[in-house]
Amino acid sequence: MHNFNELSYFITIAKTSSFVKAAKLLGISSSALSHSMRSLETRLNLRLLNRSTRNVSLTEVGQQLYNQISPLFNSINNEVDALNDFLNTPSGTIRINAPMIAAEKILYPKLRELLKLYPQINLEIQVDNSWADIVKQGFDIGCRLGEDVSQEMIAVQISAPLKMALVASPNYFIDKPQPQHIEDLLNHTLIGMRISAQHGTEMVWEFNVEGRKIEFMPEPQFSTSNDLRKQAAIDGIGIGWFGQLSVEDELANGQLVELLADFAITYEPFYIYYPSRRGHSNAFKLVIDALRYHR
Repeated sequence: MHNFNELSYFITIAKTSSFVKAAKLLGISSSALSHSMRSLETRLNLRLLNRSTRNVSLTEVGQQLYNQISPLFNSINNEVDALNDFLNTPSGTIRINAPMIAAEKILYPKLRELLKLYPQINLEIQVDNSWADIVKQGFDIGCRLGEDVSQEMIAVQISAPLKMALVASPNYFIDKPQPQHIEDLLNHTLIGMRISAQHGTEMVWEFNVEGRKIEFMPEPQFSTSNDLRKQAAIDGIGIGWFGQLSVEDELANGQLVELLADFAITYEPFYIYYPSRRGHSNAFKLVIDALRYHR
């Protein structure tokens, strides 16, 4: 294996025809540079440079070596410079893993204008309610509620605290009373949510009762891992438990009504997170800035 530093030094000397000028460009002493060239010539068993007290020139074999390797070193430098362009140019693919409510109500609304402004940025949002290992699965960014983010990660707040809401269609109560207590839910048709299509675990509903978190395990008639459950609630199938952010429009227009509001629990805000502060492209930084929550 050849010493590529020595070859790089040789090219600089050939371009400047001076040990002093080359040493200044390389940030080393003239004596160290001279020693390096003697070492290279000894290793190759060839004299590459003609030296005098004032000038240095290439021998015939030195000129041949320069002509052969100089374009290769230029190509390497160009490729390295291209990496800097990648860091500075808003381009590339950013992969994000996020739960459905965050993807639909926070990430996409905040990023859609960015996609219009920077057509070279490619964005992939994988909807996953099971909190994937983003490093293991190759995602650039993850999204979770604050209490679920590992302390090893860099976290950036992207939302206000998440209030939950128990809701149903007014039509669902045409022939039945609204629940007054959490235990009354046992007498109603419920709409559940599966954590993921793979694991099939039913999500536990949580409520705030006098400052204490109370868990309720629903036994739903209809359960799904996607947003069909909101449509099922609108259609009068039963009662569902949602992040208020995902049903605020339907609550405002009367398609849904909130139940047991005094027992609604509020979680920490959503955060995006990633494993390191270093080496991120400009596209990555633009995505982070676009998602950042401003109070």
